Amino acid sequence: MFMTWTMLVRASVILLLALNLAACNQGEGGGGGTGFQSIYVDATLGNDTTGNGTQTLPYQTLAKLATLTYSVPTTIYLKRGEVWHESLLIPASKITVDAYSTGAFPQINGSRQIFTWSPVLTNIYSAVVILNTGEALGNLSENGTMMTFVPWNTNIATTFASAPFGSYSYDFNLDTLYIKKATSPTGFTYLASVKLYGIQASGLSDISIKNVDVTRSSLHGIEFKNCVRCNVTNVTLENIGGAVIGANTSAPPDYLYAGNAIDYSNNSTDGQVSSVTITDIFDSCLAVETYTSNSTAASISMDNALISKCGFAGVELSVLSNGGTNINSAINNVTVSNTAVISAGKGWSGNRYGTTGHGMRIVADQNAGTMSGISVQTFTASDSAGDGIYIGGEVGTVNLHRINSHNNAGRGINVLDANATTLGLKLSSSLIYNNTGNGVAYNAPQGVGLQIYHNTFYNNGTINLAIYNQANLADIRNNAFYSSSAMAHLYSAAALSNPTVDHNCYNNVTNMFGYNGMTYSSVSAFNTATGFEANGIGGAVGLANPASGIFTLLSTSDCIGRGDSTDGITEDYTGGAFSSPPSSGAYEYP
Repeated sequence: MFMTWTMLVRASVILLLALNLAACNQGEGGGGGTGFQSIYVDATLGNDTTGNGTQTLPYQTLAKLATLTYSVPTTIYLKRGEVWHESLLIPASKITVDAYSTGAFPQINGSRQIFTWSPVLTNIYSAVVILNTGEALGNLSENGTMMTFVPWNTNIATTFASAPFGSYSYDFNLDTLYIKKATSPTGFTYLASVKLYGIQASGLSDISIKNVDVTRSSLHGIEFKNCVRCNVTNVTLENIGGAVIGANTSAPPDYLYAGNAIDYSNNSTDGQVSSVTITDIFDSCLAVETYTSNSTAASISMDNALISKCGFAGVELSVLSNGGTNINSAINNVTVSNTAVISAGKGWSGNRYGTTGHGMRIVADQNAGTMSGISVQTFTASDSAGDGIYIGGEVGTVNLHRINSHNNAGRGINVLDANATTLGLKLSSSLIYNNTGNGVAYNAPQGVGLQIYHNTFYNNGTINLAIYNQANLADIRNNAFYSSSAMAHLYSAAALSNPTVDHNCYNNVTNMFGYNGMTYSSVSAFNTATGFEANGIGGAVGLANPASGIFTLLSTSDCIGRGDSTDGITEDYTGGAFSSPPSSGAYEYP
């Protein structure tokens, strides 16, 4: 075909553009390209010496990545179906970690097999585990089943005195791992978590982790420390934590242990976690925390997470005292949404410290710092060993919307702090039911108060809504209270400060109200004595099937149209719009 000079020039330009685009899209070995580069890693077929980081000649190890030069945004591709018994320490900013090929997520696995065991006492066996730089002993599995954690306490006999078979402990000073077992460990496979991190980014920006599985790291699965715009999407994490982080100088147990699945710490900002599945974590599954002075973690969102068996909390927001060394820290503007936490305080690590195991924990330690702008919506906490949601410290008014807190061994929601002056609770369009403790307990004598709007309470301990100490504001409107047997729906130990209690709907049971030292068994008696509930009603609440967790209203419910529209809540538990006037409770009818 004959080509004119113009056609030749045009063809040359097109070819040059194509070559430039290829160079931008496919750099090699962490080097080439001016726009961005891709690096491929294959644990089986890769080679750190002869490879160049392309898909046809991939590298083999994660350690190799630290030796490369990064001058442009880079995607590190890990091959699906492969396993690395390493840590991935992100070497530079503007890096994405993703998967390529087909099959299961690439796995970063921080465990090491333990081979040699020696008997030391009846049913107690030991193995020496020498740890290298970047390692700490975390958890232990036997034939793939996690063994039960027991903190080291002085000596072997004391540590294992009441420990069950299938438990383990580690003496950090002697580098010795112990197990308690009814039979010899010979013939069993033991894997100990030793690598501190699955993935860590410290002091970096624009990091994205996608489509990987992180397991068996001994401290944190993914740690973002002082990290800006660092995100996690579509990742699974399991069996993480248990590392010794220092000596416990106050009393046995002898060591301090830790380990979260995803951890944002100190000056980390503008981060996002989305579409993650997390299970069996030593401390917390999702954590935002500050523990050094003058740090601020801010603008972090967590969405669409399925979480189970976190020893400390499913979601933890903590300004930590860190032994009194942390002051003037802050956590601001954190949102948690579309997240479910199941069985916090359970799993191989048990209920951490015996008083935690919360679905969510939002706490600023005294004198350490403050929080503000904490918002939680479409969040479920169930089967926790502790409270569904625990709140304390100078954390501002925590906004909880469309919460489902049920079947927790503690309280559904517990707001507790004797000293905090900024602490407050706004709870709306939520279901609080079948908790062993009170449905909601509020005890903040110097706080800013509570706003309780459009919630449904059912069969919580002995009290559905309990107010022990309160100041500044008590606005309780448009709620539905129900119980299958006699209990207090609403209790306040003293006269409320700045109260509004109205438009609530109650089923008729004895001891319905306890207020300022008096009890009342009907709405009318409560109204006569206090002036509250001028528009409240005691009658047929009419819930569809509360014993089965179905709290929609029947057409015969006295709660339909009993509310008022001035509390600012426009959507019910399902996200549908409230009518005007709205129904009382978490659901609009129909």
